[in-house]
Amino acid sequence: MAAPPELPPRGSPLLRGLLLRCPACGEAPLFRGPFRMHDRCSACSVPFTREPGFYLGSIYINYGVTVLVTGGLYAFLALVLGWSQEASLTACLGVAVLLPVAFFRHARSLLLALDGSVNRLQSPHASGGIGPTSAEDLRSLTADDGRAGCAMGVALALVLLFGLGMAVVTVLVSIGGMPPSGE
Repeated sequence: MAAPPELPPRGSPLLRGLLLRCPACGEAPLFRGPFRMHDRCSACSVPFTREPGFYLGSIYINYGVTVLVTGGLYAFLALVLGWSQEASLTACLGVAVLLPVAFFRHARSLLLALDGSVNRLQSPHASGGIGPTSAEDLRSLTADDGRAGCAMGVALALVLLFGLGMAVVTVLVSIGGMPPSGE
């Protein structure tokens, strides 16, 4: 029986994702322009193309980051600096429009890195290499996919709860910050 393949540490692909580098080797950049990805890594030949719709998952990462940043910014501007609600919301609107465009590449890169770190036995190499070769490997991949789905579900629920919490805080602050109707 062959020895199991040596895999990189789990943290490495995520760091490489933040740096917009190939999640497999970390040598080559993922992007050849502001929004266009290379088809494959120029150093290790790992393809960056996945099944149709794969990169739609990056929308969730981008949305989560935008919600956290704009929610934190609103709290900081309104509660710490004492800005008016209108000024705080205007600043947050500007950030909410610009941040997803600026974070687009990182969201895609992080999704590719998460896929690489969760599905560690799947090789995106077109020519042989590592890959599921037995029923045990396939069961392991199914477990990996289940864990990834649960993790993404929990993360999305937390982001939605944070957004809901920020909406409640906004309503409470606006109700408490309004002058009495007699004045």
